[in-house]
Amino acid sequence: MSVSQQRKNLKSVTRVAKTSADQATSDWWQGLIAIKNRAYDDVAPKKTSEGPSLGYQKTLDKRILLSRASKVSLGLPTMQMVLGLSLFEKKLVLMTLAPEVQMRYGKLYHYLQTGTHCATGSLPTLDLALRVLCRNEAERRQARVRLSGPKSLLKRQILHRADSAPTLLGSQLQLASEWVEYLLAENPDPVWPMQFLMADRFSHRCRQRMMWSQLILANELKQQLQGVTAQAQSRLLLVGEKGVGKERVAIALSTHLQHPLHILDLDQVSPQAWSNCLSELTKANYAMVLVKSAHHWLGRNSTVERAPLQHWLTTSSAHILFSVRHRHLVRHHWRQQVTVLDIPMPDADLRLQLWQQSFPESVKGMGKVRWTALAESLPLSYNQILEIGQMTKTLAGDEAITIDHLQQVLTQQGQDWKLR
Repeated sequence: MSVSQQRKNLKSVTRVAKTSADQATSDWWQGLIAIKNRAYDDVAPKKTSEGPSLGYQKTLDKRILLSRASKVSLGLPTMQMVLGLSLFEKKLVLMTLAPEVQMRYGKLYHYLQTGTHCATGSLPTLDLALRVLCRNEAERRQARVRLSGPKSLLKRQILHRADSAPTLLGSQLQLASEWVEYLLAENPDPVWPMQFLMADRFSHRCRQRMMWSQLILANELKQQLQGVTAQAQSRLLLVGEKGVGKERVAIALSTHLQHPLHILDLDQVSPQAWSNCLSELTKANYAMVLVKSAHHWLGRNSTVERAPLQHWLTTSSAHILFSVRHRHLVRHHWRQQVTVLDIPMPDADLRLQLWQQSFPESVKGMGKVRWTALAESLPLSYNQILEIGQMTKTLAGDEAITIDHLQQVLTQQGQDWKLR
């Protein structure tokens, strides 16, 4: 803008000044002289109306209303209306959509975030979005509150963190693929966001992936699961204590079958909404569903009507998985219609594999003997080992992980055991 203004001023001075002295003194006389004969490209644009300008946002809103009146389907305005997005959230969605339209936006984001050029570009971070879209600190605080709420774009998994940045502010934000396809469609379906919102009230889509080779289970159990994957419509009941990894089994199956996995935790849904939840699951027609704490529906004291639940199990084309802590919590009637898989706590051999998977890089001071002793001495679950591994990496930071880091985290978790 500065260069453009300088060129414009120089052009005006050159056209009027007669001598070099006139050019040197142009700073004080330039604003006092009116140029009657403008150049062909200096003519001011004619005003189309005498009324005041509405401004960009009001003009945009007016055009959106005119488009709706003409029955023109608009993806982003429909998304904003259905989900109740604020202006900041709408612009944030547009900002994350831009790299899907042109690679140059990703290159621009990378330069603004790092000050260096990159051929492949990068996704925008939350920090960049707040600096670009918010005018002051008060707006930044309000925007962060919107992103941390229960119905935020992140909680709904419309946006998700594309990297493992230690802070939310430094995380790169990526728009979910189904929303990219919807927003870039030639004629986006105005009903589709309503269906998403309806199902989104109770379940969420799992973004994690786990290759079959990464699934650490007993060989017999793995063979049973492989047999399940050959079925067109599977009905599984995963039985096991908390932390044995029932959810990771479902994630591995969804990754292997290349089906998106939606997870419904009945402990997080009020009993009054169970019937509506089942009805909306039937309408959503997901490819794979994991129902956690399934004894609320399949148990003896269930308040859900049997007929609609039976209809969903019988007619749905989805792979349906249930998970409970104990087999006896599920009525015999329902156990006869599903394949029951008992997932026990990992033994010492499996725990050793889990420890090695949690620390793919070497831990200074830990040899094969110590890893074996650790696996045999502490009867931990899959989730406990995974949590200890993540906490140890966080504690070490940029440093190389040592035996002291691991020992400190074990002590914090109440595992009073000295590595020798």
